[in-house]
Amino acid sequence: MSNKNIHISKFITILLILILTSCSYFKKDKNAEGKTNEQDKVERKKKIRSANIDEKVNASTGTIFGELGGKQNTFQFSTSNVLWRASLSTLEDIPLLEVDYSGGMIVTDWYSPKLSNESIKIVVNFLDNEVKATSIKIKTFKKKCIDFNKCETKKLSQEFNQKIKANILSKARELKINDDKKK
Repeated sequence: MSNKNIHISKFITILLILILTSCSYFKKDKNAEGKTNEQDKVERKKKIRSANIDEKVNASTGTIFGELGGKQNTFQFSTSNVLWRASLSTLEDIPLLEVDYSGGMIVTDWYSPKLSNESIKIVVNFLDNEVKATSIKIKTFKKKCIDFNKCETKKLSQEFNQKIKANILSKARELKINDDKKK
């Protein structure tokens, strides 16, 4: 290496060191309340931990979305909600379009098990955390396409919806029994 290249590389190294050490990441700056970044991080972690504990306590007493009439909102984590897990397990072979736990809804994409001009879409709405028939609402739709641009969509029968609901509730009961055994 020539002398010129050595001087340039030393200059770049020193410049990088100066830039990195001047970043606020390495400083213990104080915020508007006079707390350091580290103190702020510790307080945020405590608040998050406290909120998670409150949510777990509330989850045992209410619904996914809370109760009406100004009562305290409740929330049950998706990993502990057997209806949620059972629904995902029941619909595992169907591509999902939208899965919104906080909104309490699962929507499948249009699905046809074999090459066909007919496909179905399933919508699962969660109304409660408890494993009972009134806790979920199922809507199903059938799309039949004659041509690429000519499709007819209609709702499927309540009987078909009830079969899906029965499968989900059966799986949920099975999961609940297994969860209770683990406790």
